[in-house]
Amino acid sequence: MKSFRLLLLPIALLVWCSVEACSSAIVVRGLSKEGGAILWKHRDQTNITDCRIAHFDDGKYAYTALINSYVSVGTAVLGGVNEVGFGCISTATKNLHRAPQQTLPQSSKYTVTCQALRECRTVDDFENMLKMRRRGASFESNVGVADAEGGAAYFEIWSDGYCRYDVKDFDVRTNFSFAATSSVRGASERRYRTVMEQMVGQKSFSAGDFIDYSRSYWSADKGDVLSAETPYRDNNYTVPRASSVASIVIVCSENPRMDVIVGHPVAGMAVPVWVAAGDNIPKCVAGREMYYLGRRFVAKAYEKRGKANYLNKEVVSKALKIENHIKVPTTMPTDIAKFNAKVDRIFEKHLRQMMQILQ
Repeated sequence: MKSFRLLLLPIALLVWCSVEACSSAIVVRGLSKEGGAILWKHRDQTNITDCRIAHFDDGKYAYTALINSYVSVGTAVLGGVNEVGFGCISTATKNLHRAPQQTLPQSSKYTVTCQALRECRTVDDFENMLKMRRRGASFESNVGVADAEGGAAYFEIWSDGYCRYDVKDFDVRTNFSFAATSSVRGASERRYRTVMEQMVGQKSFSAGDFIDYSRSYWSADKGDVLSAETPYRDNNYTVPRASSVASIVIVCSENPRMDVIVGHPVAGMAVPVWVAAGDNIPKCVAGREMYYLGRRFVAKAYEKRGKANYLNKEVVSKALKIENHIKVPTTMPTDIAKFNAKVDRIFEKHLRQMMQILQ
């Protein structure tokens, strides 16, 4: 499944990038039903929950990405894909830190993910960029990348080194790294096992499969927590959590796109966004309406008891019955403005159905 490379970089590289307590996966083009490799990022546990989709064309390559809503200039992105089909995502890692050989100042205003989308065409381009950029002493990140030529890899990156894992079929990262000197992996290993066990044995994958993972309350350790008679305490056993704020599925093909939910994935609706559409993005993911729905859902679906969150199984079960997938055309519609207007109308219907549950 993986190949391994280790490089120590004595001149320390790269500015800090935005990484969070997420679940992620990569599927190679040969196992994808989408015509290109798939990158998935389920975004969790961040101090900034408000995010949206935006398009930028001020670099070598134009790109479409998930960003924090307050951002107006493309310097920091949370994951995205550019016009030549190169995609990039990241997750936080908590056990990778190593003492740096040398600490150098930050060398760029752009985060790793942002800079990669601006200038990379291939996975090898990303590695070459990594070798030429500085990063801080406390830098730790798992970065997943894929390209339209069939390349796909995870990079586990620390202050002055990294390990490259070329993906042969599929691979998963949550919030620990295999290259770590510490054997402590933390509670996110539960989510790693949960995603891995759902993927193992599957012969091919669609973007919709990963949207389903973002909405699944099955756990490798606890089984289906929704059907269990005992209360479920939200504690890193399932992919969706009270802290979940978005899910993006990136298709790294010659017709690159993202299927996106902003806000909690159980409450929201998966919306396709093509890079070639430029700024023509459905309002429900370019604005804040879906995000606000997600916050309403979290307040109702997760009951606070002391410092713990307990799942309101009735609310969640009703929400999961509402269809949240849009049929995605194989190529971007010729009249993308008309298509996006239709998407926004479908979302308005979805919103009304969800609000009936959350009243």
